Amino acid sequence: MDFLPRMARTDGIRVNIARIEAGGTIGEHRAPVRQIFAIVDGRGEVAAGGGSRRQIEAGQAAVWEPGEMHQSWATVDMLVAIVETQGEIELGEQFVEIHD
Repeated sequence: MDFLPRMARTDGIRVNIARIEAGGTIGEHRAPVRQIFAIVDGRGEVAAGGGSRRQIEAGQAAVWEPGEMHQSWATVDMLVAIVETQGEIELGEQFVEIHD
């Protein structure tokens, strides 16, 4: 079983499930609140703040901070869970931060 990062405070949590077909995108937009973009099935790419695209696959997640511009693309059909929160996220040791 894989877990999402633990929420330190649970202020206003919202969970969305999105299915993005191969070649599809969630166009560039600003994160309204902190977001966890967790790949449940499939693979694709994500980018933030005009940075380079990063590959992402099932079992991995991207975290975007409030106000951060970001975009995602599906390489193959992709099922994602998008968790939005105004609370804090505690990243455990199994999570690795990657920056450009």
